[in-house]
Amino acid sequence: MENKPRIVIYGAGQYGQYISRFAIESGWSIVAAYNRAGDKVGKDLGELAGIEKLGVVVQNCDTADYSNLEADIGVVTATNSLHMNADAHQRMLGAGLNVICHGAESYYPFGCNRELALELDALAKKNNVTFTGGGIWDMSRIWAGILVAGPCTSIESLFHSSITCAEAQTGHKEQLKMLGIGYSVQEFMEQGLDKSPFAIMYSSLLEHVLVALGYRIKNSTQYVEPVVFEQPVKLKKFDVRVPAGDCVGIRFVSETETEEGVTARYEGDVRFLREDETEHMFWEVDGMPTTRLRTERDNSDHATAACLFNRIPDVVAQIIPLPLSQVNLQSFS
Repeated sequence: MENKPRIVIYGAGQYGQYISRFAIESGWSIVAAYNRAGDKVGKDLGELAGIEKLGVVVQNCDTADYSNLEADIGVVTATNSLHMNADAHQRMLGAGLNVICHGAESYYPFGCNRELALELDALAKKNNVTFTGGGIWDMSRIWAGILVAGPCTSIESLFHSSITCAEAQTGHKEQLKMLGIGYSVQEFMEQGLDKSPFAIMYSSLLEHVLVALGYRIKNSTQYVEPVVFEQPVKLKKFDVRVPAGDCVGIRFVSETETEEGVTARYEGDVRFLREDETEHMFWEVDGMPTTRLRTERDNSDHATAACLFNRIPDVVAQIIPLPLSQVNLQSFS
């Protein structure tokens, strides 16, 4: 780039550190960094990211002054929840920065929290900046779903599935319980994991793709269920053994109907991987013709951060990509 972006990191954890390393490798400047109160506050961002000192000290996000930020974009890497990230988004947009967020609910915020999405949209427009989601979902969940429908002259339904390695998604042993790993099926239900609020974000990705293809959403439903294997498994990372019949992870299921009659279904596992399995995402369109697309990855954390980072130049330039098709494909059937 002729004019290199000036970046603010909001969330100095795993993904914020990835973005920091990518930025320094590209010769971009990091103007400031923020994090919630804790052991990262007061430390040099470069040291946290495992590179040289940058002279950028991580500030407490709740007490910092955002009024004089000389930057182009705020990279928010806090949580997947649009609601929980709202303060970060409002602070960055209010300071006149474009915002890109790796949180899953940021890709299609109107499908997760319409009221808050409208507030963020109004704030972005007021300050002549943009708000967008970014990360590996761009490639594998959103654009892959649009792309696989490209050859179709008619569509009956879409199916999307994924398998994500639970060990790669957890930083410490206690987090395994959030995925139900090690619980019996009864304990999974008793812990309320079948009511996980994260299910809605997977419905939103189906809605995102359907809307991009020109369909109107009629109804979406979600539910969650445990994943069990018939054989015992051992999670090497945490030295945890799960007996046969106990939970090795969690499955999110979403179903969406459109006014035009086209339906979509998602089945996504976050669980232990068998030896012959690889993290992957799969799309299939039942139509004319029937089409399928599968994407695999070896390092999902790097891929997520890299997809977001590679979007930054277009976001700063406010080049907003249009869907591959704005045509309602049902009109061809």
